[in-house]
Amino acid sequence: MFELGKGDPLECREDCLVIGLQQVPKKFGGLLGGLDNRFGGALTELVKSGDLSARAGSLSVIHTLGKLPVKRLLFIGLGNPKELRKDHLKRMFGKAVKHIRKMRWPTAAVFLDTFCAGTVSVKEAAQMLGEAVPMATYRFAGYKGQPNIPEVQLEKVAVYIQAAGKKPEPAEHATPVFSSVAEEAEIRPGNAEHVNAAGKTEGQPVKNANLQTGTYRKNNGSPEETTGAALHRGYVYGKAVNTARTFANMPVNIWTPARLAEYAASLAKKYPFEVEILEKKEMEKLGMGAVLAAAGESKEPPILVILKYAGKREWGNVLVLVGPGAAADCCTPGENTGMAGAAAVLGAMEVIGEQKPARNVVAVIPVAGNRITGTATNGQDNMRTETAVITSMNGKTIEMRDTGAAGLLMLADAVTYAKQYGASQIVDVATLTADVIPALGRDKTGAVANCDVFFERVLESAKEAGEFIWRLPVTEADKENARSSKIADLNGSPGREGGVMVNGAFIGEFVEDTPWAHLEITGTTITGKETDLGPAGATGVMVRTLALLAEKMAEQD
Repeated sequence: MFELGKGDPLECREDCLVIGLQQVPKKFGGLLGGLDNRFGGALTELVKSGDLSARAGSLSVIHTLGKLPVKRLLFIGLGNPKELRKDHLKRMFGKAVKHIRKMRWPTAAVFLDTFCAGTVSVKEAAQMLGEAVPMATYRFAGYKGQPNIPEVQLEKVAVYIQAAGKKPEPAEHATPVFSSVAEEAEIRPGNAEHVNAAGKTEGQPVKNANLQTGTYRKNNGSPEETTGAALHRGYVYGKAVNTARTFANMPVNIWTPARLAEYAASLAKKYPFEVEILEKKEMEKLGMGAVLAAAGESKEPPILVILKYAGKREWGNVLVLVGPGAAADCCTPGENTGMAGAAAVLGAMEVIGEQKPARNVVAVIPVAGNRITGTATNGQDNMRTETAVITSMNGKTIEMRDTGAAGLLMLADAVTYAKQYGASQIVDVATLTADVIPALGRDKTGAVANCDVFFERVLESAKEAGEFIWRLPVTEADKENARSSKIADLNGSPGREGGVMVNGAFIGEFVEDTPWAHLEITGTTITGKETDLGPAGATGVMVRTLALLAEKMAEQD
């Protein structure tokens, strides 16, 4: 999809040239001075008349009418260059990509230097573009019959850097950006071979998909090498977010525990992962009463998936990512929030497999059918009914009266099992309670942690990813509430007050002294409206934060 264009971007021949327009007194000076000259000063006049705007987020299309080889100029207003930030820039790229898709233009060029302002470098702009293209073109078509209209995909994005004033080179000399994201297409959820099982998604793969021979895997520091590597990295992150979106959008009668296990096994074939898949009989032998109880009478047996990535020669200092998948039997597409934790961890492991950080990482993904034994009378009964006492893997007993607490139970055994892999740090991502929404809204993820130092590393990664998280306090009262059962060691249904904190206190009983963070994503996992970076539905939240955490810990340790 991406090519590094060589030569003057004003001589490109794509369907449009995307240009960033800064809100400065002389908008067509410097890099863009030659552009206005080609139009005889007409672009400056359009700015004066208000037909062409540099206001942040504005979009203007100008037809070149033969004055340039490119057919159209697509201007994106950047606003005050001193205020430009990476997350703003990514949204602007997404807005441009959505317009290109809407207009059914198969090719585009981007004059990347024009988007570098304020604190944003060429490398950062390239990564934001790499992320924005797959995210903005994503669509979960579901299972409806499709209209008989030929699809027009965005097939090529030519990226120009530091090239103004040079003669363009022939197209065959353009440098492709290599990636293996699209290899082994049969395991990707959006391909035709998988359509009956995983829905339909859109977004073109990177062409020339050969990671081992990719020029940009070994960066020699030149502008082209740096830009190509950043585009590749951004594309990897964007495609992984789309993977998580698809899994959380899919109905549970299709995205079953067994299908998730198949997908995890396919990742282990594609990347340097070891895979372990525990089924019901093995869980019974290990005493995983909490996961087994979460599945209850569901027709789909539970599974526990473990993906092990050895980023170092010696096994130790292990980061564990835990994401439960509660396959509630009454979910519909776009509402399967119970799978969002598992989806986020799978997406993060896709990035880790591509980027190969020098860090040992284990993913632990328990998936069950959300029919808690002894409490549920049917798949839609979400009321407190009979009491059940469950014995978890570490021996602690749990009183349960809430049929919607399957994720909490699965986390109890999952973090216990994770410690058998030598977990040095644990992050769990889950949708346990909607009580986080009144407190933090739908744009902030709630967090609980037991280690300030480790949480700061998680927070740093979240800030870089542009995913807002807010830490909530766990007090002694919350811990006492989690232990308030009169008949068991722990109370898994203590009431709704302080739900995120009490859930954190509950999970902490199994994490014990291991540095840990719990991310409550019920509010952020689904959006009800379309954004510049995707449609309504699943957001793929926390994929980037988890993957960045692994990469940053590899760099810092």
